[in-house]
Order: sequence, then C-alpha cells, then structure tokens
Amino acid sequence: MRSSYIRLDNKFVVTKLGKYIQTDITDYDEWKSMTTKQKQRVTGKDVTKKVKALLKKYGSRSNMNFKTTPTQKKIRSTRKSRKSRKSRKKSRNVKGG
Repeated sequence: MRSSYIRLDNKFVVTKLGKYIQTDITDYDEWKSMTTKQKQRVTGKDVTKKVKALLKKYGSRSNMNFKTTPTQKKIRSTRKSRKSRKSRKKSRNVKGG
C-alpha cells in the first residue's frame, strides 16, 4: 500500500482488490499508526463508483479529501453598508422628550 491516501467526507478510503472501501476512521494519527494489514482488514462501505468518478474529474494526486455533502456553515453574502450603520447609531443617540 502506498503512503498517500484518499478521504471521502473526512473518512479514509482503503483500496482492496481494485475496489475502494470507505472506513469509519477520521483521525489521521489513528490512520498513520495502523499497519498495512490492519488497513486491509477494515470493513466499510463500497464507494468505488464515486471515487473513480471524482478521480476522473479532478485527477489523482497524493493525499486527497473529497467533500461530497454540503456543509452546514452559513456564509453571509452581503454586508451592511456604512451609511445604514451610521443612521442606526444616530437614531439610538437621539433622546426623545
């Protein structure tokens, strides 16, 4: 087995007899400490079609991590203008009588 690795959604992928098997291992230190035999014994989900399609689309390089599911992180697309922020500050400072 080679020293480079493939990950799919942060889970390591093992190559067994031409098939790609996704493991439940996400920790790099745990993966690195495993021997080649231990990696071959790990069972998981067959993701051969998905990995082959991604490798064909993006090319093969060492140490790849493909993200296939959308993230839950929200990104603010617009920022409030300075003018609206200043007018809001003025309205707070005005004292009613």
